[in-house]
Amino acid sequence: MKCTHYERWLWDDLEGRLSAAQRQELYAHLQVCARCQRQRDTVLTTYRTLHALPRRRAPEHVVQQVRTRLQERSQTRAIPAWWKRVALAPALGLVAAAMWWGWLSMSSNEERTGVATKPSPAEESWVEIHEQLEVADWSPTVSYFIKTGYTR
Repeated sequence: MKCTHYERWLWDDLEGRLSAAQRQELYAHLQVCARCQRQRDTVLTTYRTLHALPRRRAPEHVVQQVRTRLQERSQTRAIPAWWKRVALAPALGLVAAAMWWGWLSMSSNEERTGVATKPSPAEESWVEIHEQLEVADWSPTVSYFIKTGYTR
């Protein structure tokens, strides 16, 4: 697993949010990875420094201003339900256009333009096998060549 995954677990470990299995996996990784050991030391120092800072309660009028602004902001930023439906139509159009473009790029040139292109090696080998079967006298009658229309 990559180190970035374990770096995310460092904070969770300090705050006690890791399961026993995750914690064991993290410590096993820390024993072999010097980079993550340094990162853990940095996280631990930061954690201890933040918790050592004095805590002060904000004045009541500041708390009230913040709450009022948050309520105002949430009310003005609400997206009406009908707008989601309006925005969905162009998105579906883009998906349909992308699918059509993908189909065009995957379909053969002959299907789109009607102009025959050079057959693939697989197609050529099937034609060659069929011609060899015609030449080989595997059919008891000569009428096979007349009925199928395949001739050399």
